Amino acid sequence: MRLDELFGGTETNGVTGSMASDISGIAYHTRQVQPGFIFVAIRGTAADGHDFVSEAIAAGAIAVASARQVAVPSNVTNVVVADTRRALATLAARWYGEPSRTLRLVGVTGTNGKSTITYLLEAIWQAAARSPGVVGTINVRYGGKTDPAPTTTPESLDLQALLRAMLAGGVQDVVMEVSSHALDQERVTGCHFDGAIFTNLTQDHLDYHGDMASYAAAKRRLFTEQLPVSCKPRPWAVINVDDQASESMVAETHADCVVEECRCTLDGIQLQIATPMGRYGVTSSLCGRFNAGNILAAATAAFAMGLSVPAIQRGIQSVAVVPGRCERVTNTAGIHVLVDYAHTPDALCNVLRAVRELGPKRIVTVFGCGGDRDPGKRPLMGTAVARGSDLAIVTSDNPRMEDPLEIIRQILPGLTSEGWQETAGKGRNSYAVIPDRRAAIHAALRAACSGDCVLVAGKGHEDYQIVGREKRHFDDREVVREYFADGPRGG
Repeated sequence: MRLDELFGGTETNGVTGSMASDISGIAYHTRQVQPGFIFVAIRGTAADGHDFVSEAIAAGAIAVASARQVAVPSNVTNVVVADTRRALATLAARWYGEPSRTLRLVGVTGTNGKSTITYLLEAIWQAAARSPGVVGTINVRYGGKTDPAPTTTPESLDLQALLRAMLAGGVQDVVMEVSSHALDQERVTGCHFDGAIFTNLTQDHLDYHGDMASYAAAKRRLFTEQLPVSCKPRPWAVINVDDQASESMVAETHADCVVEECRCTLDGIQLQIATPMGRYGVTSSLCGRFNAGNILAAATAAFAMGLSVPAIQRGIQSVAVVPGRCERVTNTAGIHVLVDYAHTPDALCNVLRAVRELGPKRIVTVFGCGGDRDPGKRPLMGTAVARGSDLAIVTSDNPRMEDPLEIIRQILPGLTSEGWQETAGKGRNSYAVIPDRRAAIHAALRAACSGDCVLVAGKGHEDYQIVGREKRHFDDREVVREYFADGPRGG
């Protein structure tokens, strides 16, 4: 594709060199550059692509897109644009033939619940004999393949390549988790959404966004900027109107589908959903009342897409578990063990409230907070655990470059402000500090008795722990199974 064709109607702030060159590819990292490529200099959190233009040219780049004029040889073209991230997204969509024009694309945004909704929609499409693809936090799935997901929403160039591969692989429908980072960084610019789902908005990622207003504004862009420019004939939105941020996502909202009855047990959920088309029963193996909202969101989206009630019911019923989302770890000790990704105050409140409703004798919670992330939520998570648990083990999550003990120190006021005390026993309203996560999980299981519930919160599906710059293998579920491997154990 010629450079002038690739840029098409993209507004530029100046060009040095020829726009008639044939481009053989696009890259935003110097390691990706091959001869004949255009290098797009984007600013990341740790590095600025503008500082690596000479490396890209040495690797074979014949054009550079930048936010300011950069020094290039006479045989290299420099295209200056207002926003290189937006330009990268636009160029990537054009380069890969705008696959989202053909695919049915649904975006899911919100603080909590995104992954579960993607699993539910995937299952509903499969029950309707369609071929789905999923782009999410846990992994990327399509055509019988499962690949790791390094980020919730890929960078725009990688995303468009993935959507093209899905289309080539026979995928008809794609559901994608759309993070606030992705919206702020233009990663989904150039995507044509058929519909979008908003789950909720609670405190998270303030280390990046700064405040809740900015966080909400980033989420809002899916509805105020992405849906309006979609080429699809009738874009739709599913909004959780119970969340106080719902009206800011879409100015006028009204409840078309509501849960009229909900029965939750350790075996799952039974719902009655009222819709404009009638009242329908839905059964799910998922655990916890908060999942009723996720089921309702997926079902409402399916109704918006015109899928049949039997397909919706079969699809929802077929989802036995979502990895790391209130995932049961079975044992013969009579202890209910749940591993959950809850890593925000609201998510912890929701999962603990749901667990309490199931009627365990006591709730023992193992939790920590991630390093290099919003420190303001740390005491709030302590408070959430104190209000919803009977006993807690405070431990390390992904400390990254922070001191794990300092992270824990910032959590503890949330517990002590609720009258909790540090003890090593089994008394209610008490906590222990055990920085080693494996030892913490084992201690919680030792403290638990038959009929108790142990909630291991924070990492969910993750099979690693990040300490410093090292990524070590660590899976909460494996650690629980390891504890019970020698037979029934418990307090």
